[in-house]
Amino acid sequence: MLSKVIAAFCIIDDALKALGHQDHPQTQVPSSAILTLALFASLELGGKHNKALALAKDLKLFRHLPSPSRFNRRLHALYPLLLPLLHLLSQAWKNLHQAQAYALDTFPLPACANIRAPRSKLFPEKVYRGFIPSQRVYFHGLKLHLLVDEKKFIHEVNLSPGSLHDLSSLLLLPLDLPEGARLYLDRGYESHLYEDLLGEAQGVVPMVIRRRNSRRYLPWMPYLAILGRRVVETVGSMLHTMFPKRIHAVTPRGFVIKVLSFVLAHNLSLLNLDGHM
Repeated sequence: MLSKVIAAFCIIDDALKALGHQDHPQTQVPSSAILTLALFASLELGGKHNKALALAKDLKLFRHLPSPSRFNRRLHALYPLLLPLLHLLSQAWKNLHQAQAYALDTFPLPACANIRAPRSKLFPEKVYRGFIPSQRVYFHGLKLHLLVDEKKFIHEVNLSPGSLHDLSSLLLLPLDLPEGARLYLDRGYESHLYEDLLGEAQGVVPMVIRRRNSRRYLPWMPYLAILGRRVVETVGSMLHTMFPKRIHAVTPRGFVIKVLSFVLAHNLSLLNLDGHM
């Protein structure tokens, strides 16, 4: 556990320097330590920041540790750096692994139980009411859009209201893929217009699980697409095991910060296992 924390701190500290982030001269706890504690909580403690601070104090990981309220304010102030940090880690991973197969999928993130949806203070609007076709149930919260490669590394992520269609992720994500890469998609992403745009603009080869009545249906395509999409389903399961039963947050930004912390913790664990720090 200590080796994971040390490796995460080194990677985050170097990444923040590469992003040009500088702490105030009078800051006793650097931003890299704040992010390390948040990712440590996501990786080992189900996202519970209070437990991470208490454990870090017992283990004497850092010379100075903030109070829980101060830690929460510092973490919210670092929110704009989370996506650039994910992008920087993605570029570092691409330099180490030249992947040619990617998969895109969407996962529901319920913010509360269905019975409490009309009284939800976190996401009160009806736009957050979504439907899970595979389970035939409704949920109230966000949708997590993930783009992963064949090594289970998450390259791009976005969060949208639960009512948005899965196809919206093709517009919300930049999809910065190498030319000639294969992109495995579920049947919910089938759109001939978007597929043609991906092929013409970026040279990406869409591999979609098509319906039998589709004009572009090929008998061998669904089998290959199902095999290629297994990696993103595995990543979704890995994130689900890291999530607590309910992601506790008081504000929508706090909810998003915790979700992005889980994604970054997943990527950092892969970098640590890969031996590149």
